[in-house]
Amino acid sequence: MYSLGVAAGQRSVLSGTRPTVKTESQTSFATELAAALKPGLSKKVEQTANTETPFRQISAVDAAVQKDIQEAFGIEPHKPGDNLKSALDGMWPFKSSKPGSILIEDMESNAETASGIFQKHLEKFMRTENVSTKPPIELTTSGDGSVKVQDGHPDKEKIENFINGNPELRNLYAGICSTRNFVAIAKESIEFQKRYAVDPQAAIAEFSHLFSGKYSYNTSLVISEDSWDYQTKGTLSLQS
Repeated sequence: MYSLGVAAGQRSVLSGTRPTVKTESQTSFATELAAALKPGLSKKVEQTANTETPFRQISAVDAAVQKDIQEAFGIEPHKPGDNLKSALDGMWPFKSSKPGSILIEDMESNAETASGIFQKHLEKFMRTENVSTKPPIELTTSGDGSVKVQDGHPDKEKIENFINGNPELRNLYAGICSTRNFVAIAKESIEFQKRYAVDPQAAIAEFSHLFSGKYSYNTSLVISEDSWDYQTKGTLSLQS
């Protein structure tokens, strides 16, 4: 099956060429951001939210991330010691060109804005700690929601400890990746619709992977000396 975000969005994508997604309440500032970036919650971000304690102190890095997100998306951060359940009392705002919904182009724009925030704070850490980009750093997410650096990088442990030790920063990256994954599957689904209108049989044969229950997109970030490159690739699982 696809991730929660992709599965929820696919129904919208297959119903029209300009899919929209309704908003929903969340349980923490990090998950509010994930919702602002994409429809629904990815399993990774949801798992993180479910393990949070009712009262949470945040790091200085997370406080700075929250401030940037508040300015960019209008999401009010929870203060240290606030009961996270209070977030259920209201709906979060987000940037959308169509009130009450969010289009693919909005999702791309929001992900780009969030990517800038993530880069700002990770770059600051990398400068301070003299983190090497030789070889380039490749960031991925694991099944438990943590961020991983490829084996063999000299600063692997240092980078992982920094990102995973600041939950708002970690969830920011997870939200960016989930959004890019959803946008990729949405665009491919729209392409299927176009081909189906011309030749249904050929379209079903060409895009059968979309309905296999084993196809998904995965996003990674490759950081080199002169670029931050998000790479989103489709994969077909061979597991039954």
